[in-house]
Amino acid sequence: MGCSTSSKHGSLREDHAFDLKPVISRSSKLSRIVADLLKCVLPGIRKGLADLDTCLHHALLGLRILEAALVCFEEEDCKKETSDYRRNKKRKKPRNGTNAYGLTLRNLSEFKLQAGAPFIHLDVEELQSALEKLEGMMDALRGRKREIEERLRSTNWWRKAWSLVFTVVFIGVLVCSIVLAASVVAPVAITAAIASATAMKAVEPWINSVWDERKKALEDEEEVVKMMRDGGFSLLELESIRSIVHKLRNDYDALNWDVEFMLRLESEEATMVGMTDIRKKIENGDVTSGVERLKSHVDACATAIERAEEFLGIIRS
Repeated sequence: MGCSTSSKHGSLREDHAFDLKPVISRSSKLSRIVADLLKCVLPGIRKGLADLDTCLHHALLGLRILEAALVCFEEEDCKKETSDYRRNKKRKKPRNGTNAYGLTLRNLSEFKLQAGAPFIHLDVEELQSALEKLEGMMDALRGRKREIEERLRSTNWWRKAWSLVFTVVFIGVLVCSIVLAASVVAPVAITAAIASATAMKAVEPWINSVWDERKKALEDEEEVVKMMRDGGFSLLELESIRSIVHKLRNDYDALNWDVEFMLRLESEEATMVGMTDIRKKIENGDVTSGVERLKSHVDACATAIERAEEFLGIIRS
């Protein structure tokens, strides 16, 4: 599941938050997890995603500049070929001094100025720290879920045992009353048996209600744990974003290396080699599609985390 705003357990709606608020308030562990999520984890991830979104904006700008540089390169290369053909035909000397790809190099300089290193200021460590905290809390929720499941099994077992004991005792009272009824003290025995049976029947609903309340409290807490784990944001999705960023940064650095190579040499030969390599990489589509796909992931996760903060904020208030 990705960073969506809903799950099989239901969406993070305000009415759910009000329903689950008393459940979480009864559990110190869940209350502590909610507090840590609101105070440390979610704000850190939200800031990391906002910083990454800014980086992606600059990366998209850089790709647009490179695409414009490719158009200039094609036009200037065509003019160069035409000019060289005419010079060769008229047996003139080769051009000296002027680079035929001057406009292309100006576009490349603009790329370096505005978007040459979009990921350089991205604080990966801060995002990594927030992810590690979130992973720890997911582990805590998994542990709490196991505890609840064990307590539910224990509750069901003890309820069955209680029901069996109650039935045996009730039958024992009836048997004793029958035996005593055959004796000389039958009226007293019958009265005592009726009183005992009535008392036991009166106690049975109360004890059953205690078991029901205990089971419902555990089931409610289990539902809260499931919703907190699955309802608003996904650790796997955030991990996926981190891996995409790593690959995208390497791909973008390769484009940047080509640009630096051309600007450093400023020769027609270097420009031809560099622009040919850039054209292959852009036409391959990995960088552009990677930026667009990552931006879509970031937007979805940012929305999900914002809703999760609102949801948990209602529970915490």
